[in-house]
Amino acid sequence: MESFYLLVILIEYVLLVTTSAPFLMANRFKKAPEFGIALWFTLFFTAMAAATSAVVIASWSVIETWYRLQANENLLFTIGASLAPWVMLALAGVLLAVSNQRLEPMFRAAKEFDLLSMLALREVESFHRAKVFELEVPGYLALTRGNEIYLSKAVFELPQRQLSAILWHEYGHIRLGHQRLKRFTALMMQLAPWFAVSRGFSYEIAKLCELTADNYALRRVYSKDLVEARRLFS
Repeated sequence: MESFYLLVILIEYVLLVTTSAPFLMANRFKKAPEFGIALWFTLFFTAMAAATSAVVIASWSVIETWYRLQANENLLFTIGASLAPWVMLALAGVLLAVSNQRLEPMFRAAKEFDLLSMLALREVESFHRAKVFELEVPGYLALTRGNEIYLSKAVFELPQRQLSAILWHEYGHIRLGHQRLKRFTALMMQLAPWFAVSRGFSYEIAKLCELTADNYALRRVYSKDLVEARRLFS
């Protein structure tokens, strides 16, 4: 009975996080983006832990019921209970297949990014141990991968102070590990796109990463230069 109450509490916590977080936490941490990122990940991981614990408790209850029914003379109940673990394994297999299907767009995106990196004309400079490459693409584009910064040709034509602001912003993404955070949220988005919390999690983390990268750059450049340069990318 105690395990049943614990199961109910865990399920209620998961439901509370998945339904309330997208509404209560959206656009709440513009002045403290680092805290917002930490809180989002804390809630997400605790909800995952609660969901995992709920599955373990439910699985154990099935096994426990099966052992109890071994002494039961009702053959139908015994057969049904003995099949339950296999049904759960089958469901796990279905979930694994769905997961692989959901992850396929991520692999395609990775290949597309490799093609994008092939557009790099040359390595322009080294910015605080990060390699800076020029991209042969139109418009204003800035992105990072690993310890590399990719900028379109138009970005290099900006005034030096604005170019420096963009470089510090992108370098902030590298130093603060934003690529790992975004990859994780993209993974969750692909695995469970039907949950509002997955979409909200991915959107909010991406936005908060931009704010923290701005704050990182603003410790080294003037806000006017960063704002004017960033406006060109919108």
